[in-house]
Amino acid sequence: MSTSIFVSRARRIIPAGLVLALAVGCGGSGGGSEPKAESKTRPPATGAPAPAGTTPPTAKPTGADDPALKEFYGRQLAWAKCPDDKLTKADEGMLECAKLRVPLDYANPAAETIELQAYRRKATGERLGILAVDPGGPGSGVQGTTATFAQRPALGERYDIVGIDPRGTGGSNPVTCVDDAGTDRYKGLDPTPDDSAELERITAYFKEFADGCTARSAKMLAHLGTEDVVRDLDVLRGVLGEDKLNYFGYSYGTFLGAVYVEKFPTRSGRMVLDAPLNPALDRVAFARNQAQGFERTFRAFLTDCLQQRDCPLDGTPDEATKKLADRLHELGRTPLTTAQGRTIGEGEAVNAISQGIYSDRFWKDLRITLRAYLGDDAARAAAETDLWLGRDRNGAYPRDHTSANLTINCADGRSLTIAEADRLAREVEATMPITGPGVAWSFAADCRPAGTDRARPIQAPGAPPVLVIGSTGDPATPYEQAQALTPQLPGAVLLTREADGHGSYNKGSACVDGAVETYLVKGELPAAGTR
Repeated sequence: MSTSIFVSRARRIIPAGLVLALAVGCGGSGGGSEPKAESKTRPPATGAPAPAGTTPPTAKPTGADDPALKEFYGRQLAWAKCPDDKLTKADEGMLECAKLRVPLDYANPAAETIELQAYRRKATGERLGILAVDPGGPGSGVQGTTATFAQRPALGERYDIVGIDPRGTGGSNPVTCVDDAGTDRYKGLDPTPDDSAELERITAYFKEFADGCTARSAKMLAHLGTEDVVRDLDVLRGVLGEDKLNYFGYSYGTFLGAVYVEKFPTRSGRMVLDAPLNPALDRVAFARNQAQGFERTFRAFLTDCLQQRDCPLDGTPDEATKKLADRLHELGRTPLTTAQGRTIGEGEAVNAISQGIYSDRFWKDLRITLRAYLGDDAARAAAETDLWLGRDRNGAYPRDHTSANLTINCADGRSLTIAEADRLAREVEATMPITGPGVAWSFAADCRPAGTDRARPIQAPGAPPVLVIGSTGDPATPYEQAQALTPQLPGAVLLTREADGHGSYNKGSACVDGAVETYLVKGELPAAGTR
């Protein structure tokens, strides 16, 4: 599922290492978590005989109990210092790397296998176990997040911080579908096509993208889904000799964590799900809700902007919104063009705006970018846009994970068809004119193959309590999704951060950080209703 905006996938979540200057209160009197949903399924009476002529079903063994997977759980990892990575400087040589071998297809584990890139930073003090981390995406690798968590004293001392680049990402058989020029075209697609010819160009691009995926990464495409990654995480747990998987997931990483709890409830340890998704939403409902979240956060940015001396917009919020929307449509018809031929149209501009509202720490920079769009300085607009989109001066996207994002969404059945995306974009444009259509199109793909959207609540009887964290001003995973997920998990507690931004831990709130670390180190959950 997409956790960002059309068409940028340079970042899915603000990096865990960034500390945001947020003033957030924290107490137990600000309201309660959502009431627990009552189960509608009556458990079978214990001791009741089976009906005559029937044989009690035998549960299919899973994970380490499956004889077909015994060799994978019994392997040893050969840890060594990670090679230098110029793109990830946070680890400072602290991380160890290894290759984890898993089946390509868990339905046929005796056939082809693949290797996943694993990372570890060993505990520096009295060890509690492992803490696996995932930054979300889908499509993000975990090296930077592993290093960042290792540098949190309370966690790095007590836990081996571990992670695996999910299959199709980072160092784990990364999926590639287009070159940098193709990524340029993707990020420049107009989210508000004016006529059928523009829509046909968008359709043709998605076909080109899908053809590229098939040509470059065909064998991986059907085996990139969340269920596969969850099983990979359990193999990692088993190989490391741990009875329980302790886990911290951001954004899409919360979906991985929630599905792990459902599939392996007795193997789940202390689990933290920050900026969570609601697995019960189908793909159209999820896209619509994310569109609402982005536009709501844009409105918060705009309200703040209009109070700042350097805001390039004026008037009421409605007047300023109309002025910007009109300008974006102008860029869709007549892009700004630099002397070198770089063009900045509506697609690129909407991308940059969406990246700028991921955190209120970036709002000052976004005001500068909007001034460039509202003027006629193509060079300045291009420079600003490239910073947001992760495009370097050579036109390359070294950290982009568009290919992995789209193909993982396809495998999970979370992508929209071109027709569905077009309908949803037109539906939301009237009330969400700045970011709404872009969000709708960010879910579009020509999927080959398309998985089945599970779209159902998590069911995890017997699982341990989970800490769920939601931010009231989260654009990518709106707060109501945290409220909806909490009752799906037995004994879960919802911790609320009253602030804008995607993700809450390690973002400048001592309240949130303290609650998370107390739970992970001592096993003590915050009181229900803590805000």
